[in-house]
Amino acid sequence: MGSGVFHALQLNGSLLASRIGVKVNVRKVAVKAVDEPRPYAIPQSSMTTDWQAVVHDPQVNVVAELAGGTTIARTMILSALRLGKPVVTANKALLSAHGKNCLPRRGSMGRTFITKRACAAASRLSRRCARFRGDRITHLYGIVNGTCNYILTRMKLEGADFAAVLKDAQAQGYAEAEPSLDIDGLDAMHKIGILASLAHGFWVNPKDIYVEGIRSITRTDIQFANQLGYTIKLLGIIKQGESRKHRARASRFRFIRPWCRTRTYWQA
Repeated sequence: MGSGVFHALQLNGSLLASRIGVKVNVRKVAVKAVDEPRPYAIPQSSMTTDWQAVVHDPQVNVVAELAGGTTIARTMILSALRLGKPVVTANKALLSAHGKNCLPRRGSMGRTFITKRACAAASRLSRRCARFRGDRITHLYGIVNGTCNYILTRMKLEGADFAAVLKDAQAQGYAEAEPSLDIDGLDAMHKIGILASLAHGFWVNPKDIYVEGIRSITRTDIQFANQLGYTIKLLGIIKQGESRKHRARASRFRFIRPWCRTRTYWQA
């Protein structure tokens, strides 16, 4: 991911500068190993294995966290925020696990913690809804994982088995070589937890989110659902309970006539 961002900035730097009025210069790139293979080349002079030197460099104005994971990435982010530097991240796992500890600090530090890429348009929607203080978001339903949606769609259209579609999706780059984060519902869990937190103003512990994946979905399941007029999808769901406690879940649901205003949901 890091080399891809570097490549995108080199490729589209002029266009970006014309749109935002500021030229983005990459001062330094912190890497685990300088000589490891990368999808896109980074000049050796731009790389270092000392991330602390990058974060503490007075000529670095903005820090982009691209390391992934929930350990060293968290340390990087908090170090940058303590120095008063804006941070950009798309790390869903980190935000889901440690957002409660990271996000409240931004107010006291007076700097920005930019996370929109973590949940894309859905996070922007939740933020906008949250601005209307007199309104309450009682339900959120959404397909939040593209890999699962791609696999289930192909299983339905082609009558194919899960394993065959997954293998082909990996070959085409639509699924990771190690796909557990997507197909076991963990990515959806991260996203729906973040969205629940943005929508309702309190942090949701990922351990409290019920999670199902699509690994066990078979061609027969798809066929039976189709005969009944249903489609199997992995949905992220947030619901307000009767006691005003909110429940979040990432699970398999079947829904009929998704274009209708009123939707009836049945657990698959």
